[in-house]
Amino acid sequence: MKRFMMLALLSLAAIVLTGCCMNCCPTCPSIQVCSLTVEAGYYVWGEVYINGQPTGKNIDYSIPSLKTATVNVPCNQYAKVHIVDPCGYQSHTEVIYINPGQNSLYFAYW
Repeated sequence: MKRFMMLALLSLAAIVLTGCCMNCCPTCPSIQVCSLTVEAGYYVWGEVYINGQPTGKNIDYSIPSLKTATVNVPCNQYAKVHIVDPCGYQSHTEVIYINPGQNSLYFAYW
């Protein structure tokens, strides 16, 4: 009986000390993912970059199916968006604050 109690106490202590539980951080905010739609203005084409990272999405003003690109981004923070054309030239940078829900950004010029 003493061994069982000691084993149970050690198991409970191990669980508490290692932080293994079903809801380890009830006050931690969950990371929300929001949507950002980038639309190409006249003479704007290339790959969309967000915070310096390529998204793999392309926009092209002359092709209706590529006029917009929608990407997922973290909510409640600023995002720096620019376009890189096939020759490697970078457009100006647009900064947008990402709110929960759908966000949109219109690239009016290169």
